[in-house]
Amino acid sequence: MMCAGVDADGKAPCDIRLLYMEQAVFAAYGGPYERGARMANEIQPAQKNASLFKSILSGCLGNVLEWYDYGLYGYFAVVISAEFFTSEDPVVGILMSFMVFGVGFVVRPIGGLIMGAYADKHGRVKSLTVTIMAIGICTMLMGCLPTYEQIGIMAPILLTVLRLLQGLATGGEFGSALTFISEFNNGKNTSFLVSWQPFSVGVGMLIGSITGLICTSVLSQPDLYAWGWRIPFLIGIVVAIYGVYLRKSVPEPPEFEKMKEQKKSAEEDHTPVKVLFKKHWVAMITNIGLLAGTSVSYYLLVTYLPTYIKEFVGGTMLEGFIVNTAVVAVYLILCPFAGMFADKFGRRKSVIIACLGFIVLAYPVFWAVINGHAVLIMICALACLLPFQSLNAVAVATAASEVYPTETRNSGVGLAYNLAAAVFGGMAPAIATAIIAGTGSAISLAFFIIGADVVSIVVAIFLMKRFYRKDGTPVNS
Repeated sequence: MMCAGVDADGKAPCDIRLLYMEQAVFAAYGGPYERGARMANEIQPAQKNASLFKSILSGCLGNVLEWYDYGLYGYFAVVISAEFFTSEDPVVGILMSFMVFGVGFVVRPIGGLIMGAYADKHGRVKSLTVTIMAIGICTMLMGCLPTYEQIGIMAPILLTVLRLLQGLATGGEFGSALTFISEFNNGKNTSFLVSWQPFSVGVGMLIGSITGLICTSVLSQPDLYAWGWRIPFLIGIVVAIYGVYLRKSVPEPPEFEKMKEQKKSAEEDHTPVKVLFKKHWVAMITNIGLLAGTSVSYYLLVTYLPTYIKEFVGGTMLEGFIVNTAVVAVYLILCPFAGMFADKFGRRKSVIIACLGFIVLAYPVFWAVINGHAVLIMICALACLLPFQSLNAVAVATAASEVYPTETRNSGVGLAYNLAAAVFGGMAPAIATAIIAGTGSAISLAFFIIGADVVSIVVAIFLMKRFYRKDGTPVNS
């Protein structure tokens, strides 16, 4: 029946009822155009969150793979030294193994500069895709290398070449990943977003540590030395392939797109490296100085720990892996909370607090590790340093992304980080081994950490303040 006039039950005509319904909808959502916009806005946050999660995941995967490999090399240093180097003194063999570990860091500044400039001109995503595939291939090939017994001197030479190639690739990974993640910030959550970068580093180290723990638990020592150590390295290519797939489907960060449009409209010749050295050399010095403390402590607390426990504390390789796995797991949990702390209290205060924590606690912690012997005691002692390590890592990483403007950020972060990693981080295990061998005391490791943190706290007090306003916001924001 047509809706006209009054209904049989005496209610309003159908067209009037429809008008009332339209008015109700209008009141809730606005007019036709407003309604569409309102409904879209209600859906948008979920879409944005999903997109942000995907972007952060894609930015972090390369770090997972990078540090999975670096962790494996450090964890299996004793095995690698036996398979690829020849020496009657096991300490000398380990030292040679860590020297090759450090070689990869020597070329990282070059990789950081090349890939950083590429990312600043052509995009963060393109740079990240290249680096993750290169890291994966090098990691896989390490697992395929013949040993010293099989091909003689060519074994350590090929290992060194792969470490050099990998160093070039990883040199571009950290800066690109950190810049990529940080540029999705909303002005108030930068440190929290950035915290997922050191978190992903910890994930890579944790996976490597768990893999090492499984291998040493399941395999006999002859099998571990003969072929077992190769399996974790071969797995690396799987992560790389997935990372390439994921990174191809994510957009560039909003900050980069905005900068790109501004440069296009201004028709400027943008040469990031030239601008970096001409205008931002103080930022470079600040960045490197801040990284001194967190680089040394991280490489010694994580990468070096299994070797340190086995060779200088009197523990077994299995005990070393158990302690290391627990340390990395706790570090992972703390990273997001460290990010929230740094967002609330500021990067500069966070760095100062973290460095003071290491300066005060490093000696008693390592005294407890050396004299405690029991696995639980070592874990509990080292756990005292982990809040300061996570806070320092997150605050310094955030500051690294904030001391440079957008157009030179990737180049600056990449070069500074890799210079610091080469000087303070990558060579830290080799330097630590040499210091302990020279002094005859395992506690000397604590003084190495304290010295590095003194450098960082001086930089934080005197140089870092020029890049932040009194309210803690970055000058370049």
